[in-house]
Amino acid sequence: MHERKVLLGLALAVAVAACSDDNPAAPKPETFAAAMNSANEVGSAPYTSPATGTATITVQGNTLNWAIHTQGFEAGTTAPNGSTASLPAHIHIGGPTVSGSILANLGAKINGDTAGTVTVVDSVLTHMRAGNSYVNIHTNHRGAGEIRGQLAKVQ
Repeated sequence: MHERKVLLGLALAVAVAACSDDNPAAPKPETFAAAMNSANEVGSAPYTSPATGTATITVQGNTLNWAIHTQGFEAGTTAPNGSTASLPAHIHIGGPTVSGSILANLGAKINGDTAGTVTVVDSVLTHMRAGNSYVNIHTNHRGAGEIRGQLAKVQ
């Protein structure tokens, strides 16, 4: 009986070691970042905003762990729908001079920190890795996007 417990304990230890973060077969996390401001926005009518922000996204498999920090939004800023709780923020497809469709939904507080997790399909990761995606935050002042930043791999 004692040998059986020892073997069971060894099997459990091997299984835990195989699943640990130190497992070289496990994919390493990738980190992407964007510095957002109104000068990065693309569109026909120029818009200058004092708001700025940063977005950091860590990729593990198909899960994106994201964090957004914003500051400098003017008093009276709301979401396009009038909400003062949070602003719509997204990862969009597109290079620095291109407006593109939404790839993933995020969110942002007005002058604050927001974080969350979203699961994406492989094509989103392909665009991010190719430098062909950006984070955009939308407000009542500029529904198409008040601040924007291109995502770049940092790790």
